[in-house]
Order: sequence, then C-alpha cells, then structure tokens
Amino acid sequence: MSSLEFLHLQPVLSTKGMRNIDTASKEFYAKQNTSEPSEKEIIQSGYTLMKEAGAALFKFVQAKTLEPIAIFIGGGNNGGDGLVLAKLLLQSGIKSSVFSLVSTDKFKNEAKLALDDFLDAGGTIKQRTTDGLANFKLVVDCMLGNGAHGELRPEFATVVQTINESGLPVIAADAPTGYDSSAHVCNDICIHADETMMFGFPRLDAYAKEGGPAFGNAVIAPLNYPAEIIQHFDEKAYLVTEEAIPQLLPKRDEWGDKRNQGTALIIAGSKDMPGAAALCTESALRSGAGLVTLATTEAITPIIQAKLSEPVFCSLEDCSNFNGTLQPQHIPTILQRAKHASAIAIGPGLSTNLGTVQAVIELLPQIKAPTVIDADALNAIATLNENVAKGATNDSTVDCATMDRAATANCVANKDRAAIQYLKDSQAPAILTPHVREFARLFGALPENSCDIPNCLKNIATSTNKVILLKGAPTYIAVPDGRVFVIPAHNSGLAKGGSGDVLTGIITALLTQGLPIAEAAVLGALLHQKAGRIAREKLSAFSMLPSDAIASLPQAFSC
Repeated sequence: MSSLEFLHLQPVLSTKGMRNIDTASKEFYAKQNTSEPSEKEIIQSGYTLMKEAGAALFKFVQAKTLEPIAIFIGGGNNGGDGLVLAKLLLQSGIKSSVFSLVSTDKFKNEAKLALDDFLDAGGTIKQRTTDGLANFKLVVDCMLGNGAHGELRPEFATVVQTINESGLPVIAADAPTGYDSSAHVCNDICIHADETMMFGFPRLDAYAKEGGPAFGNAVIAPLNYPAEIIQHFDEKAYLVTEEAIPQLLPKRDEWGDKRNQGTALIIAGSKDMPGAAALCTESALRSGAGLVTLATTEAITPIIQAKLSEPVFCSLEDCSNFNGTLQPQHIPTILQRAKHASAIAIGPGLSTNLGTVQAVIELLPQIKAPTVIDADALNAIATLNENVAKGATNDSTVDCATMDRAATANCVANKDRAAIQYLKDSQAPAILTPHVREFARLFGALPENSCDIPNCLKNIATSTNKVILLKGAPTYIAVPDGRVFVIPAHNSGLAKGGSGDVLTGIITALLTQGLPIAEAAVLGALLHQKAGRIAREKLSAFSMLPSDAIASLPQAFSC
C-alpha cells in the first residue's frame, strides 16, 4: 500500500456528490432505530447533522471575537445552519441579529426545526435589510449555500450588493450566495467572502478560478458521516495540503554513500536557455539527490559550471550545425549515462529545434528509469499529433474546418491520439508536468470549466499509463489508477519563467530517493508550493524569482 493511502485525505466532492452523501447519511442514521423510518425520522436525523454544521460554524465565528454579528438566512438548509449558529450565539451572550429573506412560514423540514429551536431559545427574526450595516462588525452569509443555481432573485441580489458595499468581513456557510454550485460559475452579483466554511467535505469550486475569488479562504468542517457512505460516494479526487509533507518525505539512508541517496540524470538546456538547465539541476541538488549529472551541450557547459559547483557534467559534442542543442547523435552518450541513473528528467530549456525533437522522440522509449517529462520534451511529443493531422490532410485532402461537428470531433480525437499512443507505448514510469498550453498541444484543450478538469485528467492518465501533473492554480495530479490529487494553492509569484524547471528538479530528486511516481509528484508539488510561499513572504509576489524558491527549499523540507 502506498504512503498516499495512509494520509486519510479528504475526498473532494461535486455538488451532486455532497447532496447524495447528505441524503444517504440521513437515511442511514434514521434506520438505526427502525428498518423503515418515517419521513419525520429522516428529517430528525438530518437535523442532527445540521446541528453539527451549525456548531462548527459557531466555533469558527466565536473565535473571531467580533460583535455584533449580522446573520442573513434563506428558507432552506443553509438558513437552518444559520439559525443553529444564531441560537448558540444567543446562548453564549454574543450579540447578533438574524435577517431572513423569506417569511418564517416558508421554512420546512430541518430548517423548520432549527427555526423552532431558535425561537424557543428567545431569538427573534428580522426582515431583510437594505440599510447600511454600520452597526455590525461581521456578516455571516447563510442565504442560499451549496444548493443555489441561476441568477439571484431581486430581493437576494439587493442584500448581496448591500453586504459587498459594506466593507465588513464576511463568512459564508457552505458557498457564497450568488455562486452557482451546479454550473460552477460566479454570477455577476455574488457575495465575495473573506472565508467560507464548507460542511462535510471540500468542493473544488472553492479552489478553482471560477469560485476561488468568491469563496476566499476555504475552511472544512468535518461532519459525522458514516464511513461506508463516504466510501460509496468517493469520487476519487482528494485534497492535499502542506500538512502532508512530513508523512511523504523519503527516509534518508544515514549510512549510505552519495549513490545510495539517489542518482539523477538531467537532460536539459540549449544555447538560448542555459538557465532552465541550471535551475532544474540546482533544485535537484537541494532536494536530496546524492549525485546529479547534467547532460547538456558543450555550448553552455562553461556557463553552468560557472554557476554550479556540485553537479557532474556530461558535455554533449556541439557541431556548428547543431546550434547548441540536443541532437540524435547524442543519444548513445545519454543512454550510457542513463544506465547509472535512478531517475531522469528531460525537457527544461531543450528548444524545439527539429533535431532536438527527433532526439527526444527516439530517446524516451529507450529509457528505463522513472522519468520526469517536462517543457520542450512535452512539446516534442506534441509534434506527433501535428504530423498525424498533416498526414491525414495530405492523404485525404480533408479540411476539418468544413466538416460537420461530429466529424470534426473525430478528427481532433485522432490527432491527439498519436501522443497518447506514444506515451502508452513508452514503458518507463513517467510524470508529465505540462502547463495548460502544453497540455492542449498534447491532448487537446482542457474543459472550459475547472470543475470538469479532474475527470479529463483521469482519462488521460489512464489512457497513457502515466502520471499527469497539470501546473496551475490549483495544481492537479492524476495517476493511472483513477485518483486525482488537488493541491489548493495559488501564488502569482510562481507564475514566472523557470518555476517549472525548479519543480522538475524537485520531483526528479524525490524519485531518485525511491519514492513511487505518484508520491514523488504530489510531494514535489507540495514542496514547490511551500518553498514558493516562503519566498513570497520574504520578497513579495512581484519580486520573488524561481531561484528564490530554490533558496527556500531547506525551510520547505524542514518539518
């Protein structure tokens, strides 16, 4: 069993999956007392879960030490969560006011039970307010939550605008009002919360580009769902945060020599991009590899030797027509060095020279060690798709632009299949690290909505039998067995040329130390994220450089 399976990671659920777990859990608990529970008994067990959610929200709000608090509720279960919160605030002596956007006779089921309990405790409900919120210190949004879809009704839209214009800190329960959890889009009028507490499990909306700005900082409140119910609705996507780093770190061999710590071969760099090779090599050295060999052309070897003292160099002969780039003539030399490597990286700064493309395509199927395929190595593989498309057009004079939609889709599918088949035929375990544009060249455009990306990546990872690490915010890592790991980070300071080269070096070093490819990809992304965060805290997103992330790796590895 891999170490990832011991982490007890939180599954990331879709809106539909969350609703299904809620429904199934209510029925499960109701059946503890009778095999055929009544509707009332099911509602009562649902209210038990609602009280758990409200209690978690209360603890979170109480810790803010801000009062008075304005709680805005709707008539559904999200409003019920708000009423449980309001009752607990009332009983604790914390000043708050509850504003309902619907009349109290509209409350049903669990929400009606919460309303009755709140009123019995001496609480009062006020009608929605369009006045300013100057007398309050905090707003809690419990209006619509996870179940909302479509544009807001006018009465909700007016209140949302009032809250947004108030400048007060806002905590949303489950989802900000105005966020469409079914279409996964933020409406024009939407709460922009400082923090959102999601009940039960994380949902991708909170970390994706569509929802992240509205959700703000996402907080998860676990609920007491039955383990067998969770397992049944597990969608095989998991949230992984920096807290997992200590459990994934490889153990150092304190008695071993440099080769026992792992030997890396990095195939990188060209005359116009020596920095990529240097960044990748240095990050591998900073990430625990015992011996790192850089295979690069003679044209740039002296440049990198002036920057780095620690790596071994495999200088590739550079003739005048090679223009300082990797060529097919270099393959025997590289394969000889690869025999002694426990992991290999290929791609950073190689260029898209025609000879380089040919060399990469010929070389990869001959490599046996676990490999990180990055940057221009990915671009080289993508040319296989272009060649297939050109061949299809030349052979049959078919113009995809004039075909009907179904035929066009088939043409695109065939075009992208060349890269997939090539990767599937390559036997070495491998991690592909594309950004969005590299992914599109290899496999076609990603889904327009981020919440559809995990399933897309699952299909690619399964089809190629390779790990796919899609760089971005968030970072997604799909493995061939169907799991997808989501790293919920965004840092514009890492959105700079060279950051991907650093990531490749980290992952390669982790592979050399014996980590399986899935663990190496996940841990490498986490360490890269953490190092980037540390560098940003020191230097700002504007001023930090990829080399600053390398300099922060010692702190990232320290737990």
